[in-house]
Formats: sequence, C-alpha cells, structure tokens
Amino acid sequence: MNIKSILALLTTSFALCFGAAAGTVHDDTVLANHTDVYTLTFEAGVEARILVIGDGDTDLDLFIYDENGNLIDSDEDDTDRCVASVTPKWTGKFTVKIKNWGDVYNDYRLLID
Repeated sequence: MNIKSILALLTTSFALCFGAAAGTVHDDTVLANHTDVYTLTFEAGVEARILVIGDGDTDLDLFIYDENGNLIDSDEDDTDRCVASVTPKWTGKFTVKIKNWGDVYNDYRLLID
C-alpha cells in the first residue's frame, strides 16, 4: 500500500470518527526543520478538530494559538500523526502551526472538521 492509499484510508476514517463531512482537506509539504503556518477563522461555540497525517518520515507536531498568541491545544508526541481541537468563545482568527522536527521534508494531509 502506498502513501496515497494510506492517506485516503485515514481520511475516510477521520470522516467516520469526527463527522461525515470533513470541512477542509489540504495536502502540503513541510520542509525539514521548518514550520508551516495557517491562519484560520473558527466560529464561536463550534468545536474545530484538526488532524495532521504525515508520510511517516519525520516527527510532526501540531499547535493551535488564538489571536492573542495563547496556546490553545497541541499534539507533541513522537509521530507524524497529530490531533488537536478548539471550541472558541468568540469567532476569530486562529493560528495553526505544523512543525517538522526531521532532517527531510514530510508530505502531510491537514483535515479540519
């Protein structure tokens, strides 16, 4: 089974676990020892779950910050599969960071539900 097949399977599993319609699916690459940064708007009182599924090559960590720079949630284990969530008290912009700790790039899928 290749990485695209695995990502498709995990995406389907994510949709089944966290609701039938995953709101956003985004494929990207984070370079070695770099951080990808996304600015997203989340709605007040609605839980947003973020899932990152890497290609298995390096350790990825996931961080969610509010508009004031406060860390809301993170997943900092030793894998490239990350899950974090936020239920904002206000509608606003949040920063999602995906950190690659490895010496090679990592292709990943970002899912937001």
